[in-house]
Order: sequence, then structure tokens, then C-alpha cells
Amino acid sequence: RLTKKKLKNHLAYSWWKYALAAAVSTMLVSIVFAVTEYRPPDDKKVEFYVLNSYADTETMQADFWPLLQARKPEQEKLTVININLTDSSNIYAPMQFSTYVAAQQGDLFLISRDEMLKITSDGAQESLVELTPYLESGAIDAEDIDLAKGTLDRGDGTTAVYAIPADTLTGLNAYGNDPRDSLLCIPMYTKNADSAAALIGLLLHIKHLGLEENSTAGNHWLT
Repeated sequence: RLTKKKLKNHLAYSWWKYALAAAVSTMLVSIVFAVTEYRPPDDKKVEFYVLNSYADTETMQADFWPLLQARKPEQEKLTVININLTDSSNIYAPMQFSTYVAAQQGDLFLISRDEMLKITSDGAQESLVELTPYLESGAIDAEDIDLAKGTLDRGDGTTAVYAIPADTLTGLNAYGNDPRDSLLCIPMYTKNADSAAALIGLLLHIKHLGLEENSTAGNHWLT
């Protein structure tokens, strides 16, 4: 017969079993949600890695997502991630970036020229998407930009544009980012090159699309 005394005695010695059961149940529920949570396919999301310095990724993401979605309605997600490879005091940043690259993550890089030359040391055609078709189609309008720094060897003795210099994108200062001696490029493994190129186009000409008036970052953008 169950009595208060027996119940109290049972709980005094067995409370940890219930605590453990509750913890395990919570963990299992969390795992189930994580496994079953919907994730956009690779061709419907853009991961923008800001690698050249600090950036306010939350504000940048909030500003650019509606604009990218307007230009590419089929897209479902934009993620902006900051891994500052220029900060020599952060020894973990290069390891983090290498891990992401090994997992073939990231669709667009804003990267310093020195770091870009490192990842293209075996030939630009092995690591970056050639941007010539996007320049010719107008998806990337770089008419006023000197493309010399982003023009690299194809590997056969000819050259092509693989990166867009970002020096003139002074509006990035509003996000705490210094774009000097940096470039925009698309890694070869991306499954969403067209949308990454569209985001480059927005970065180059955002002033014409009204971000200056609506941005949560305040009054800013390109000259």
C-alpha cells in the first residue's frame, strides 16, 4: 500500500532517476526537432562569408535579404557569417574557415586579396567561379570598377575575371567593415552561383534600389 512515508522515502533515494529521465527526454525531443527541421536546399539559399574584417552580420542580413529575395524570388534564405581572417590574434578563424571550405559551405566570399591569392594558388579555375558570363549578361554591372585585381590566370595561359574588387564599396563601413584591398568571389563548389552573383550585383549597385532610405544600418551606401 502506497503511503506518504513510502513515497517520500522513494523520492529521497530515486529522485536522480526522474531527473535523468527528464534530461534524456528533453535531449531526444531536441534531436528529433533538429533532424526533422526543414532546411532550404543548397540552390535556394545563399551563405555570404565576410572574411576581410569585422562586419555587423545581423544588420547586413536584415538589409540584403529582402532585396535578394526581390531579385531572386525562388530563394528561401540568406545567411551572413563573419570570420575575420585578417585578425592575427584570432588563431581559430583560419581553422574555422578551413573547416567550412572542406565541408563546401559558403556561396560568396568578401575576402582580402592576400587570402584570395592563397586559395587560388593552384589556379583560379580550380577554386573560383569565373565571373565573365555574369559581367557579360549584366547580372554583375562592374562598369565603373577596375577589374585588374580580380583578373587571374585560367591555368592555360589566358586570363579571366574571377573576383570583383570591393575597394569602392565604402558603404560597407556602416556595417563596421573595411573593404579596402578586398574582393568578392564565388567558390567553385557552390550550388547557387547565379544567386551569389545576384548578391554581388546588389552590393555594387544597392544605392539605386532604395536601401539608403530603408536600411536598419542608417544612412549609407555606395558612391
